[in-house]
Amino acid sequence: MEKESRLKLISLNIEIDRHLNRVISFLRKEHPDVICLQEVLERDFPKLKSAISMEGEFVAVCIPDIERVESSFEDGGTLVINEELIQRGPEGIAFFTDLPISASHVDYYHGDGREIPRWSMGQNRLLFSKTLAKGGKAYTIGATHFTWTPDGKASDEQRQDVKELLNILARFPDIVFCGDFNAPRGGEIWGKLAKNYHDNIPEEYHSSLDPKLHRAGHLDRMVDGLFSTTEYRVSDVRLVNGISDHKAVVGMAERIS
Repeated sequence: MEKESRLKLISLNIEIDRHLNRVISFLRKEHPDVICLQEVLERDFPKLKSAISMEGEFVAVCIPDIERVESSFEDGGTLVINEELIQRGPEGIAFFTDLPISASHVDYYHGDGREIPRWSMGQNRLLFSKTLAKGGKAYTIGATHFTWTPDGKASDEQRQDVKELLNILARFPDIVFCGDFNAPRGGEIWGKLAKNYHDNIPEEYHSSLDPKLHRAGHLDRMVDGLFSTTEYRVSDVRLVNGISDHKAVVGMAERIS
């Protein structure tokens, strides 16, 4: 019963439509119970859902409209409006699972979802969560795509957003949450999360950016997280290269109390 009740989770920023074939192949191979994807184009959501043969739900956060032209990765490069990107439509977070769902929540810590802004004008930020059942045990799994800064350093906007995110997380008696946090481990924002929740990314990993597929190349920056409350044991966590500009986070969650 113990093994049957463990839940396999994958979190991955797929970088809109740039790596779809790699992403689909990887997800088919892994056979997870829950998949949390960031930077999914709404127009690609049906294709992903069909290709991996799982039930799913999509929530938009913005309409991509900016392309980065490199001058320096650390300062974000030069940002240029890209009309072709705008035509691709909204992007957001996708949550896939075939497990029975007893509750589903979309809680905004920036914006309110009544409109989908263009990226250059701002983005909605949210925690997308579901309570699932496996092996007679209940799991609450959440996913987010946190506020970006060009250099990985904390901004006032991030400080406000993490405060609001922590307020939302505190409403859940127990939770495992994941996503692209755009704030490196060892920094101020990650530290606020790790102070309240267990950081399940093994210390041996120093970066969650793919050294070949990310525009910056090799960069020691752990920005993709997998956090949990004490009601869960999260084990066998690994980061996988060669799928997107971010590495995939794969782990097993077990409800222990």
